[in-house]
Amino acid sequence: MVIILVTLFAFLIPVAFVLWREWKKGKEKDAREGVSERKREPVSVSSVVRAAVVLLVLLAPVYFASDTPYAHYGPEDSLLKVAFKQSGQRVEDCDERGLVMQEGERYRGELRDARQVQMDIARLAKCSRERHPIMIEVYIDGEKALDESYAPTGLKKDMASYIYHELGLRPGERKIKALMYNSGSREKPAYTLEETVEVAPGDVKVIWFSDKSRNLALD
Repeated sequence: MVIILVTLFAFLIPVAFVLWREWKKGKEKDAREGVSERKREPVSVSSVVRAAVVLLVLLAPVYFASDTPYAHYGPEDSLLKVAFKQSGQRVEDCDERGLVMQEGERYRGELRDARQVQMDIARLAKCSRERHPIMIEVYIDGEKALDESYAPTGLKKDMASYIYHELGLRPGERKIKALMYNSGSREKPAYTLEETVEVAPGDVKVIWFSDKSRNLALD
């Protein structure tokens, strides 16, 4: 309801501003032409009541429609969420630390011999920071339920990928298997998960990445 009211006011404010500007232009035009100010007529009570009734008639459907409960899943439906963030491997292998140490040794050697040297920062700038997308496969009772690729974030595609997906689950004993790839290839998964769980009606299971165990986890 709050969002609807904000949207309504966001629409009414520009309209009111336009009407006020047109009214101001009319006043300025009358002043230039020497037209005397018209006598203001009092607003009748019936006009105010009619305007209020029209406004209520327009807002009533919006109010009641916004309060109507809606759920994509029923109260007895079970759900499997895949939710975590993870960084893929770099597209190009680049040992930045090694380059810095190598350039530092060269800098110190030339500084000792020639007393004048500049560090070659351009070598470090050529080191690409782009990462591979994270690819996820999820199987429920042997059937593939999810096969998605999640691109890395950041202007240079060098930050983590954010994974979120919802899958419906039937109550009962379910065998869940998840594979994650982070090298741009599906030859061998970087992390795997395979568990058999008992799913009750209305349960919500979550596949996430545990930093402690350094693997996919299911809760």
